[in-house]
Amino acid sequence: MSTRPRMDSGIEGDTAAARSVAAAMLAEIIDLADRHKAEGDRLRQLPPALAEAFHRHDVYRLILPRDLGGGDVDPLDYLDLVERVARVDGSTAWNLAIGAGSGLYVGYLPVERSRPMFADTRSCIAGAYAPFGRGEIVEGGYRVSGHWGWASGVAQARWMVFGFRVVAKDGVDGADEKPLEVRQALAPRGAFRVLDTWNVSGMRGTGSTEYEVDDLFVPSDMTFRLFLDEPKHPAPVFRLPGAFFGSAVASVALGIGQGATEGLKQLAAVKDGFLGRNLLREQAYAQYAVAKAEALVESANLYLRDAIADIWHSTLAGREIDPAHRRRARRACVQAAEASAEAVDLCCRAAGGHALFQSQPFERALRDVRAAIAQITLQRAAMEDAGRTAFGLKPLSPVF
Repeated sequence: MSTRPRMDSGIEGDTAAARSVAAAMLAEIIDLADRHKAEGDRLRQLPPALAEAFHRHDVYRLILPRDLGGGDVDPLDYLDLVERVARVDGSTAWNLAIGAGSGLYVGYLPVERSRPMFADTRSCIAGAYAPFGRGEIVEGGYRVSGHWGWASGVAQARWMVFGFRVVAKDGVDGADEKPLEVRQALAPRGAFRVLDTWNVSGMRGTGSTEYEVDDLFVPSDMTFRLFLDEPKHPAPVFRLPGAFFGSAVASVALGIGQGATEGLKQLAAVKDGFLGRNLLREQAYAQYAVAKAEALVESANLYLRDAIADIWHSTLAGREIDPAHRRRARRACVQAAEASAEAVDLCCRAAGGHALFQSQPFERALRDVRAAIAQITLQRAAMEDAGRTAFGLKPLSPVF
């Protein structure tokens, strides 16, 4: 097991000046997230003030290598940043996690393609890698049609990622026929129709709506097999497995859990306890709830960070990632999500009727954490796959 200190700023810079810049970025995004979260709910996307802050602080290139214009931020510090922002607003943290993490797609493209794509701070990628599209093989590439969902941050995007099943020209891709292969691709956002379907309870401010396209030509070198192909860029960050993406969204859930426990502490200092007896903080049920919630979130956080640190250190050393490390990271992601949801539930129960009010953080935390753990990498299937490998069976996911 590996250990690693966490920086006060949330991001580890090479110099004191870099750390100062990182701290200022974190402080501004947290402040804006707190002030504009209700606006994000109303707009159902990232509010303009935060969208501009993301550009100003170069969020979308945060973890990319410097030769692509990136900040080359340590992946573990990126997870810390996501978790800290999520303590205030899950939607802002989700947009940050997806927006920065989606930059990793360009590592699978030729550098002559990826470098101009990320030439400025507005180079945001949105979309879903699930193969909901159909791609017919044509000269020089594919003709793709499809309908996808979960395009978090699409209002800020310049590029869309999309997965598709590959079929031969004039081929039939029916339910009974296995496609030739599954691929992902990147194309300009302007080529797609973005649909206004994001009417949800949790994570309202993420703008994770649907999009579609008909008969779009995609050059072969703009397609790839995510986590299966060899990255075309040599930077170690592009060699991280799918569990790293899962750890980013799990960090959102952890931050939401942290925020709920802080909210309970604040409420307990002023709210009367059961039947008006003393303050809530003096009641045993509230004491148990806050202690148990903190234990759940803190232990899951340490477990997740340690599992990802093992993978990152192996990647930096140029080693193949051990199957045991992959299994550990997968179960750590799901454990973080489930522990965070349990922590929020405990805080809501202890808060009593106050948990219903929008003036308190609990109702937002409850709906947002439930939305977060519905993400595919945090569902029970991911834990089940880890269990399969513990029994010596092959995982069902091809990108385990």
